[in-house]
Amino acid sequence: MVKKIALFHPWIKSKGGAERQVLEIMKESKADIDLYVWVYDKENTFEEFKDFNVKVIAPKFAEKLSRKNVLRGLIFPLGLLKKIPLEKYDLFLVSTSGLAEFITFRNKIKGKTYAVVCTPLREASKRIIKWNLKNRHEGFVKKVTYILAVKIYRFFEKLAWKNLDKVYFISNLSRQRALDRKLVKKEDVSIIYPPVDFSRFEKLKKFKETKSFVYYSRLNPPKRQDVLLEAWKGFVKEYPEYKLFVVGSADNKNYLEKLKSLQPQTKNVEIKVNVPNKELEEILSSSKAGLFLGYEEDFGIVPFEILAAGKHLLAVDEGGYVDLIKDHPKFHKIKEKHDSKEMVKEIEKALKDFAKMKDKKIKNKKIVLNNFGKEINNFLEN
Repeated sequence: MVKKIALFHPWIKSKGGAERQVLEIMKESKADIDLYVWVYDKENTFEEFKDFNVKVIAPKFAEKLSRKNVLRGLIFPLGLLKKIPLEKYDLFLVSTSGLAEFITFRNKIKGKTYAVVCTPLREASKRIIKWNLKNRHEGFVKKVTYILAVKIYRFFEKLAWKNLDKVYFISNLSRQRALDRKLVKKEDVSIIYPPVDFSRFEKLKKFKETKSFVYYSRLNPPKRQDVLLEAWKGFVKEYPEYKLFVVGSADNKNYLEKLKSLQPQTKNVEIKVNVPNKELEEILSSSKAGLFLGYEEDFGIVPFEILAAGKHLLAVDEGGYVDLIKDHPKFHKIKEKHDSKEMVKEIEKALKDFAKMKDKKIKNKKIVLNNFGKEINNFLEN
């Protein structure tokens, strides 16, 4: 039985899936856990973190860097310089979506340095590199800088992964990224799906259903809220009785401003930031369907929540969640396109196809995932 664990997660700064998983590990584990972070934004993340021992080990300026996709790499030296007093612990657990594993260059317990991997760094995966070059990085200098940064990153990434004694992934997709980059061997890894609170959404208070859609997620480019707003322009001209709610945490302020600039170009769109749980539940309960458009999503908790609430789900047909819900009767697949303009057409088509559907009762299919508490404890103890 593991008695005391040091858990490292680089930034607790929003209400995303990675933060939620870290929180659930601390709740479900039988061990005594101290959480070490570079950034901790109490106001914009889950309140329950206040009930645990969270230790910030980076200077204040790291918070600003953590919100800049391009500048996060500047936090890399912290992985080399910061020392965690691991002599007090039985096990060191690293939660990573990329970068966090660099903490092991200075901090590891021989034979007892484990990792929960949401994904190896997305920006260093072939398909996402291709998407970023086409949809995010404009100009020759930015493209060359990005490609060079990826090559340097991958060199250090391989070194860091050698310090990990045992890992688990949150989906087949994230595991495949690690296999493609030769970071692990297939027989050495396992998958534990993140915890989803189905009961909370199955028991939502019933509100009168309106002709509305909701998309709730972090507000950042890979979630493609901007692409949705472009698609909505064409849809709402033909179906002006529908309304769209775009809900999320303002993880990227520049991107939020972009969304706000797109909003007046269309109709019946409401953008809501940092919405309390009760208000989100009311919006979801009164909507006809939920949307999910994350590009190459590592797992995707939101699609499960939407289906658990008994709502129809319009979501792209690629992502960690797809294998688990592909046969669900309320899952309406949107064909993934790796070009934003093509994606606009696919989303608009999916919205129109859904609006044309005749209302009929479809029995909701119950989704069953792993027992997260049991599996995380087995991983940490055995």
